[in-house]
Amino acid sequence: MAGQRSGFTLAEMLIAMAILVVLSGSIIMCSLYGLSMSYREQIWLSASDDAAQVLGKLMTDIRGGYEVYVGYGNTNGFTPITATNTTLAGNALKVYFSASTASNTPWAMYYYESNNSTLCRTNYDGLSVGNFNLVSANAVTNDSFIFTETDYLGNTLSNAIGTPIIRVYLSFTKLQNPQIEIAPGSSVDFYQIITTIASRNRP
Repeated sequence: MAGQRSGFTLAEMLIAMAILVVLSGSIIMCSLYGLSMSYREQIWLSASDDAAQVLGKLMTDIRGGYEVYVGYGNTNGFTPITATNTTLAGNALKVYFSASTASNTPWAMYYYESNNSTLCRTNYDGLSVGNFNLVSANAVTNDSFIFTETDYLGNTLSNAIGTPIIRVYLSFTKLQNPQIEIAPGSSVDFYQIITTIASRNRP
């Protein structure tokens, strides 16, 4: 006679399978949550990195400049705001790197490119004009001017002075990854930076 064989009953099998399903589902959910958080961190780091690169370049140019002008500009040129009693705020900035604005003076210019909503930079080294490069990977969607001349108290100027402080305001609401929806409640709603920069070559 064959010996008795022990095994799981139907109820025990169902309980074991249920525990396995719950355990597997928990592991999958944890993995998906971690992936989602990693994805969001990637977005935030991308925006932060873009802003840091923009500010780093702006700070280097403005701090190294002798003459700084706010105005309007594009690929065709730059027009400074010079009229009296006119708010010195615009979407373009020109920095001269010596105490002269002669035609052969090296300069750098930043301007807002409305076609693709980005901030661009070009420069002149005294011999040739540089490339018109984007300095902002993320689209800039400002609700006010990017560059403003202020005094040391932060008041917006309406008449040019010798040593203005430049306030930079940039807002980003569209990131590099086109799959990210920009809307209230989404992973990123709004991103902005506001800072002030002054030349170190002027008293």
